[in-house]
Amino acid sequence: MERAHYLINPADAWLPVGEFHNPLFVRMYCEAANHDRRVPVGVEALPQSLIGVFELYREGVVERLAHDPARIPVPADQIQRRLTALARYMWTHNVRRLPFDEARRILDADQSNWDESLFRRLVEEGVIFREEIRGSDDTECGFVFDRLAGYLIADAILVRMPYAEVNEQLSEAALWQSLLGDHAHPLGEDILIGLISLVPRRFTRHHLWRVAPDEHRSLVLAQELNTESGFLDDETVDALATALVTGHPSKRKGRSAFDRLWEVRRSAPHRLNAAFLDQVLRQLPLPQRDLRWTEWARGRATGRLTADLERAIDRWTGSSIRAERDDLDAQAIAWLLTSTDTSMRDLATKALQRYGRPEPKRLFDLAARMLDADDPYVVERLVAAAFGAASAHQMPDPGGPLEGALRDWLVQLRDRFLDGGTTPTSHEQLRGYVRTTYEFAGALHPAAVPDGVDAFAPRFAAVAPAEVMEDDDPNAEECDRTFGMDFENYIIGAAINGRDNYDFDHPDYRRARAEVMARVWGLGWREKEFGSVDQSIAANAERPYSTKRRVERYGKKYGWIAYHEMIGRLVDIGRAPAPFGDVERLMPDIDPTFPDRPPVAPMPLPLWAPVEPTDDQTWLTSGRVAVPDELWSPMEIHGVDGGWLLVEGYLDHRHAGRTVFGFFRTLLLEPEDAESAQRLASDRQYLGNHFFPPLPTVRDVLAAEMPWSPRFELNFDDDAPGALPHRALRRDWQDDSIEFGQVAVDFAPDSTSEIGLGGSYDVPSFDFAARFDLRQLPGSVDLVGLDGRRASAVFRVDKPWRGHLLFLRRDLVEDFAADRRIMQVAWGEREVAVDWHSVPPWVRAAQRSHANVWRRIRLLGADQNSAVN
Repeated sequence: MERAHYLINPADAWLPVGEFHNPLFVRMYCEAANHDRRVPVGVEALPQSLIGVFELYREGVVERLAHDPARIPVPADQIQRRLTALARYMWTHNVRRLPFDEARRILDADQSNWDESLFRRLVEEGVIFREEIRGSDDTECGFVFDRLAGYLIADAILVRMPYAEVNEQLSEAALWQSLLGDHAHPLGEDILIGLISLVPRRFTRHHLWRVAPDEHRSLVLAQELNTESGFLDDETVDALATALVTGHPSKRKGRSAFDRLWEVRRSAPHRLNAAFLDQVLRQLPLPQRDLRWTEWARGRATGRLTADLERAIDRWTGSSIRAERDDLDAQAIAWLLTSTDTSMRDLATKALQRYGRPEPKRLFDLAARMLDADDPYVVERLVAAAFGAASAHQMPDPGGPLEGALRDWLVQLRDRFLDGGTTPTSHEQLRGYVRTTYEFAGALHPAAVPDGVDAFAPRFAAVAPAEVMEDDDPNAEECDRTFGMDFENYIIGAAINGRDNYDFDHPDYRRARAEVMARVWGLGWREKEFGSVDQSIAANAERPYSTKRRVERYGKKYGWIAYHEMIGRLVDIGRAPAPFGDVERLMPDIDPTFPDRPPVAPMPLPLWAPVEPTDDQTWLTSGRVAVPDELWSPMEIHGVDGGWLLVEGYLDHRHAGRTVFGFFRTLLLEPEDAESAQRLASDRQYLGNHFFPPLPTVRDVLAAEMPWSPRFELNFDDDAPGALPHRALRRDWQDDSIEFGQVAVDFAPDSTSEIGLGGSYDVPSFDFAARFDLRQLPGSVDLVGLDGRRASAVFRVDKPWRGHLLFLRRDLVEDFAADRRIMQVAWGEREVAVDWHSVPPWVRAAQRSHANVWRRIRLLGADQNSAVN
C-alpha cells in the first residue's frame, strides 16, 4: 500500500525486504525513493541497500528543510553539519537519547525562535522523536530508528577521518570496544552496520572487515553481504565465498546469509547473485550442504520459497520471453532440488520445466553445467525437467533451434551416462528420464540423436561394483538408524524377486540392504550431524496439527538415492524387480511434463437432477434425463468448427438430494453388427459397469509421452499373455459376442504429486493419434494435427457436476471409422438420498427392477435414436 501511495513500481528491483517489517523504515524507504510523488518511479530510482535508503533519505530531508519557503533559509551544508554534530555527541557521550535542551543547543545554536527551530522541523519530518522522561517534567529525544541513528553516527565517525589514516583509526581497540565490547555503546551494533557499508562508500577500496580484530572479523565480513554490489571488490567477494564454505553456521540470532543471497539471486549486475550462490554451494560437500542450505530451505519452504516458486511458475507460464534474470532465477531454483520437502521439490521441478519450455536450450545448458553436482536429487530432477521442457516441442523442427539444442543435450547425456561415459550411474530413476529423452528424440526428432546411439535402447556405462556394509561393520548400528521397518520390508524387500514378505533372511535381500547401508554411509549420513535434525523432522510429521506437507528425513533421502542405484544394478544383471517390468520401464515419482488440468467444459451441461413437482418416488423411475444434441455433437470447440463428437466421459449431477450419473462411450461397429448391438443395448435390463467394457487403462506413462511413445500403445489379443482382450458386447458369457473398436483410452497418471493432473482422464488412443499423426498441444492433454488444428478436447466440470468429457473432431472420427458405424451410448442411474439404515421399500423395488436406470443410444448416419429410460 505504501509503495502504491508513493507511486513506486519496484518491478524486478531488489528491495531491502528484511527491514520492511518496521513501518518507520517503510516510510523512510518510500520517502527516499519518491517523496514528491509527482510521477511514478521505477527500478532506476530505488535504493538497493539499507544504507542506500538512509543516504537518499537524509539528502531528501536536508534539501526540503533548506528550501522550505515558509521558514528562514538554512543552508543545506549547515543542516548536515548540525545533524553530524548531534550524532557525534551521541557517540562521544555513549548515549542513545539525550536531553531536549542539549539537542536544541546542538541543532539550533543561536536560534531562539521555536517557529524557526531546526530541532522542531526535524521532529515534524519524523527524523527525531521527543518524549517526556518518566517521573520527570523534562523531555529527551533521539533518532526515531536505531539503524538510522547508527548510520548517522558512523558517518560522523568517518567524516573527520583522513584517508591516509583510515586503516589505522578503524583498527583501534578503543573503537571496537565501543562497538562490540562489554561496555559497548547502546547503539554499537547499529553503528557497526553503518560503518561496514559506509567505509567503501567514503574510502575507495577500503573495507572494515580487513582491519577488524580476529574475533570479530567473521561477523563483520558476514555483514558485507548487505553492501551494495558496486562497492564489493574481488577480495571481499572471495572472502565471503570462503567464509560461507568453511565457516560454521552462526549461533547469533538473525537472518541467515542465504536469506540475503536468495533476495539478490535474480539481479544480473549484483556480484552476489545466483552465480555466486552456485559457486558457494558447489564447494560444500553433500552432507554439509544439506545441513546448511537444505535446512535453510526447509525453514523457509512454507513461506517465502513456496510463494517465490509459485510466482516463478506463473511468470514463466504466462510469458515466453526469457532474459538473464530468468537464467539466474532458474540457477538458484535448481539448488532447491536438494530438498526433502517433497512439495517444494516438486514446485521447483515444475518451475524449471516452465522456465525451459519456450527455449529448452536454456534449461539444457543449465542442466549440463550441473550434471557434475554430487547430489543425485539435483541431477535426477534437472534431467527430468529438461525432458519436460523438450516434450512440449512435438512438432517437426528439421534443422531448427530445437533440433540443434536437443542434439547437444543428448551428446551431454551420452558423454556422461552412456557407454564410455565419464560419470556412470546406476540410478534407475535418472536412467529412466535419460531413456525417455532419447526415445522422444528418436520418435519425433530423429536427426537430433547422436551417432552411435540407439535411441530406443541406449546402453548405459558400466558402474563399479557396489560397496556393502555387513551387520558386523562397526558403523552398521549407527547407519541402521536411518532405516524403518516399512523401508526395509516394503521398499528394499519388494525389489527382490522371489522374496516373501517379512523375509529378512533372504540372501539377495541381505545383499541389497548391505549395499543401501554402505551407500547411505558413503553419502555422509552421521548420527552426530543428522540425528537430532532427523528426529525433529520425524516428530513434526507425527504431530496431529502439523501441515500436510511431506518432509522426509535426511537419512531417508540418502536411503532413496541408494535404493534407486541398487535398482539400476539389479536391472543391469537382468533381475529387474517385477513391479518395474523390464529395463525399458520408467519409474517416475513425478510427471515432469506438468500438463495443466483440463479446462472446465464451456458448453451448457444438462440439469439432470432438477427440483421437479413430482415426488422422489415418481422421479426415481421416470424422471427425464436428457442428453442434448449440443452435448453429443457440438459444432464448435476452442474456436475450431466443423463439428465434434462426445466420445467418452462421465457426468454426475447432484441437487437437493437427487443424483443422476451417466457414462458416455463411443463404439465403432461393423455395419452388419450395428443394429444388433443397438437392440442388445436397448433391451438389456441392467447395463451396470461392464456391459459396455470400460476403456483400457494406460499406466506408467508420462503425459507428454502421449501419443508418440510405444508405452502408450496397447496390444489387444484374446490369446497372447499380457495382452488385452478385444472389446465386445455380449448378452452373457455363452452368447456370441459383438466386437467393436474404440477411439480412446483411460490415461491414469501414477504421480501423486499435488501439482499433477489430479486424476485420470480419457484421451485419444495410440491408434487414433497415429492414424492422423497427431501431436500433443503443449501444456495440455489435447492433441493437434501437424497443421496445428486441434483434434481433441478434454474437459473437467465444476460443481454441481463432477466428471470429465472427451471430444474428438467429427471428421477425424468418421475417417478413422471408415466403413464402420459409429454408435454413441450414454447410460446411468437416478438416485435419491435416503437413510441407508432404513431404505424405503419403493427405493429397493426400483433398484431391483432397475427402473432407475436410464440410457440413450445414437447410431450416426441413421435416424435411430433410442428414447429408453
